[in-house]
Amino acid sequence: MTTTIIRNEEIEQFSRRLSKRWKNYFSIDGLLPGIHPTNEQKQVVQSSEKQLMIRGSAGSGKSLMLVYRLIKMMEQAESPQKILYVTFNQTLIQDTLKRLKQSDKYIELSKTHKVSVVTYHDLVRKILMYECGYPSINRLYMKQSSISNHESLIEARIRIILEEFKQSPEFIRYERLYKTHTPKFLREEFFWMKANGIYTWDMYSTRERKGRGHSPNVARKQRSTIFHLFKLYQDFMKNHFKTPQLDMEDYALHLLNELQLNKSASFKFDHILVDEFQDLQPMQIKSLVALTRKTITLVGDAKQRIYKRTPVSYKDLNLKVNSRTNQRLTKNFRSTRQIMNLASALQFTDVENVREDDQDFFREGPKPEIKHFTTMNRMANQMKKEIHQILNYHPGKSIAVIHRYSDNELNRYGNLRHALEREFHVIGIEQYGKSFDYNKQKKPIFFTNPFEIKGLEFDYVFIVHFDRYHYPSENRINDLKERYDTKKINYQNYDKDYDEILNDEKKVLYVACSRAKEELRLYYANEKQQRISPFVRDFDTRDYVSNFGKGKYRN
Repeated sequence: MTTTIIRNEEIEQFSRRLSKRWKNYFSIDGLLPGIHPTNEQKQVVQSSEKQLMIRGSAGSGKSLMLVYRLIKMMEQAESPQKILYVTFNQTLIQDTLKRLKQSDKYIELSKTHKVSVVTYHDLVRKILMYECGYPSINRLYMKQSSISNHESLIEARIRIILEEFKQSPEFIRYERLYKTHTPKFLREEFFWMKANGIYTWDMYSTRERKGRGHSPNVARKQRSTIFHLFKLYQDFMKNHFKTPQLDMEDYALHLLNELQLNKSASFKFDHILVDEFQDLQPMQIKSLVALTRKTITLVGDAKQRIYKRTPVSYKDLNLKVNSRTNQRLTKNFRSTRQIMNLASALQFTDVENVREDDQDFFREGPKPEIKHFTTMNRMANQMKKEIHQILNYHPGKSIAVIHRYSDNELNRYGNLRHALEREFHVIGIEQYGKSFDYNKQKKPIFFTNPFEIKGLEFDYVFIVHFDRYHYPSENRINDLKERYDTKKINYQNYDKDYDEILNDEKKVLYVACSRAKEELRLYYANEKQQRISPFVRDFDTRDYVSNFGKGKYRN
């Protein structure tokens, strides 16, 4: 009798599992406290596609969809699964883990399955060292300062290679390069080649140089010289050091090579989920597709692509994109309608603009403010006054000041950070997600740049440097001018490259604006009010308030 009861229970449990699997049934209600998923989100989570791309504007809940799909995969699995969650930096890792640990269902299921939440470079570094026998690889931190330092180091090494090449007997056998083919240009060319999987002469000699701009020009005969330097660079990185050196783009190529040699590698994952995929290079995405056994889910927003990426077809990445595998979220949960009205007005040349009438909003708020100050001190004093008011009336609210200082400028005394530090506890985003004591005299505010805040959100956001020198970046414009020979300048090509920079810089501003949940303020300090960012002309003057006449900026 007992055996029959046990048998009946086993059959019922099996039937329940089979029913869930057959109908792809999975309830996401109540999985995370305080979050009530929409029907649109439920539909995306329930998708059974083996490859799924989820797109949506900032604040549409894309990262939340990854969390739900991760728990779904764990709950529906009949055996322990190996699951990978790839996100952009350490701050987002901590934020993701914090959200996952809020779910009782995840905590329960994590005892059965193995879940790894890592950055792409940390993932590949671990695989190459501990699964493929590579020697020690230095850890690469995905911070703007770390990336800049890495690029400067690579550029210095290329300068050495270039000088040695000029002194070698073989120099006369190759087509001479232009003076505009600097070590910086070569570093960018090598990175572009690797990012697109171009590492043989046949590939480089026949491939169109898409994504490389129009200057400096590369003559057909000069390609052999550049590729020779590329080989010298590769040999230098491999043989010039006690431990072979890798640059950022090498990780994906080495991983793809290992996967090609061992198609059934034990270090593959059953399911892979990728956050902010718009900022991954093509070969990085291709390697993740190759690394998965069952499913891969990627979420992103092309309007937030602020790290350079070169164009390549999804087919080349082994991604199948169609109406079923390409889903879009239209509801905004983060920002008020007024904030996104302003941010969505920015006009991009390479992605479809999603205006506010294409989105559903759940919150209303005051219009964003754009203010001009004649001096930095006046701006700092006004900001201190407003921040104190926010913290007095809304204690515990998060505040972020988003700047565009260079590292050198940040170290100089007298900048905005030093002015704010006199009255507030100024912190970086590495402390994002921590709990703070708001009873202390100096209340915490975040001070960071737009490259460090991917995926993060704050109640109140102050964007400083909203002037023509920082939006767009004057350094990028000056670098562009140096690339062109002023005596033989092709103004048509120059204008195309200039427009590309403007497009990229608008994305930087879009990311900064869309971090704000409740209020957004764009400030700048300059003796002349006319030094405002030219991007102000993209905005509808009805969408913001200002302390200056807006008539001249009507669009």
